[in-house]
Amino acid sequence: MNVIRLRRRAREADRPVAAVLGTVDALLSCVLFWMLIGSPLFVETTTREQETAAQFLGLQIFGCWLVGGLVLFSVLGMTRTVLSHLAAMLLTPVALVLMLLVS
Repeated sequence: MNVIRLRRRAREADRPVAAVLGTVDALLSCVLFWMLIGSPLFVETTTREQETAAQFLGLQIFGCWLVGGLVLFSVLGMTRTVLSHLAAMLLTPVALVLMLLVS
């Protein structure tokens, strides 16, 4: 019964969670993108090895966060949150690349 109750509560909270998670995912995607392009705001890389390590760490965090969120929210039955998570995680880096190319 506890699992059914937990899933029902999660589905009831789907709409507000989707909005908050979309915002958090967009911010996290921006930070990880800056980390991938070697921005000195978060990680100051002085050698090529450090830059490669920072890029690899950023990709690992991005991948784990994306897959973990998709699995968790799918299991909980939170459809809006899954779509919000997927859109925010994939569209934010694309938008940042486009902004870099235009400017």
